[in-house]
Amino acid sequence: MVDEWAEDGVKPFIYINPYISDLSDFGVDLRQNQYQIGVENGYFVKNQDGEVYTIPSISIKFAMVDFTNPDAYNWMKSIIKENLVLEGRAGGWMHDFGEYLPFDAVLFDGSDPYVYHNQYPADWARVCREALDEVEGGEDIVPFNRSGAGTSPKDTRLFWMGDQLVTFDHWDGLHSAMIGLINGGLSGFTIGHSDIGGYTA
Repeated sequence: MVDEWAEDGVKPFIYINPYISDLSDFGVDLRQNQYQIGVENGYFVKNQDGEVYTIPSISIKFAMVDFTNPDAYNWMKSIIKENLVLEGRAGGWMHDFGEYLPFDAVLFDGSDPYVYHNQYPADWARVCREALDEVEGGEDIVPFNRSGAGTSPKDTRLFWMGDQLVTFDHWDGLHSAMIGLINGGLSGFTIGHSDIGGYTA
C-alpha cells in the first residue's frame, strides 16, 4: 500500500505513543512482540512490587516505556526510526500521550515519580526529535504532540490541542481549541493546531 502511495508522491500519516500493550490474549500474529521485548529487557516503568506497571485502558492494558533507562530510551528511538520512518515512510505522525506516569511508579534511575511526572512528556518529545535528527530526511517529517512540559517547545515541531467536542462551545468545543492555541502561543508553544471538526461525539 505504501509503495503504491509513493508512486503518487503520497506519504502516510501514522500514530505512536509510549505505551506498549500485551496483545498475547488477542490472538494477533505479531511480527515483533514489543511487549515481550520490553519485559525481558526491563524497559518498562515498574510498580512498588518491582513488576511491570500495567495501566488499564478500556479493553487493553499497557506498560509505559521508562525513559530514565538509557537502553529503553534508545529502544523507543529505534522503533521510531525503523518502524515509522524507514518502514512506514511516514510524512508525520501523532506523537500522542505521555501524561499518564503514576505517582507511585518505580523508575529505573530512582527518580521521584512526582518530580518526573512532568518530565516524562518532555522526554517523550526529545526521543522523537533525536530520532528525526538521526535519519535521512528527518527534517521533512512533521510529528505533533498533545502532552508537554515547559521545555517541550524546543523538541516539538507542532502541538495539538487534543480531542474537542463537535461543538462551538468554550468548555470543550472549537472555541476552547482557539483559547488553547492563544494561551499556548503566549506561553511559548508557538506552533499549534486543532481538529477543525472536533473529535469526541
